[in-house]
Amino acid sequence: MTRGSCPASILVVEDNEGIRDAIGDILETEGYEVALAESGRHALELLGGLSRPCLLLVDLIMPQMDGWELLKVLAQDDRLATIPVVLMSALPGPARVGEHVVIKKPIDLGLLLKIVHEHCCGQRGPAADSKDGDRVTPTGG
Repeated sequence: MTRGSCPASILVVEDNEGIRDAIGDILETEGYEVALAESGRHALELLGGLSRPCLLLVDLIMPQMDGWELLKVLAQDDRLATIPVVLMSALPGPARVGEHVVIKKPIDLGLLLKIVHEHCCGQRGPAADSKDGDRVTPTGG
């Protein structure tokens, strides 16, 4: 699937370089503009200089500033509080935390692309029909 006329940027916040780069490459292949951050603190630095992304993909467990801390900081900033956040985690738990969807690791790429497309383009896309076997496998939180 290529997005075509759906211009959108995404910030991926993930401390595992391999996972971060893999997600970034996949999203760029789909036509999205992607910025990458290795921690919540780095994400905040990037958000200060980026145009507003359509979505933040945020790992929950990271050093320096984890996903939970990042969510608290985002909620306190009127400019950032309305950016949709999708959480990623290898930890067991619910598929939602408050209004946030949680994507479980290893990441199902079809599900990831479906969620990204829905948030950034406002509609269900062909990525929802991707085969279930494609996964990004984590080595950490």
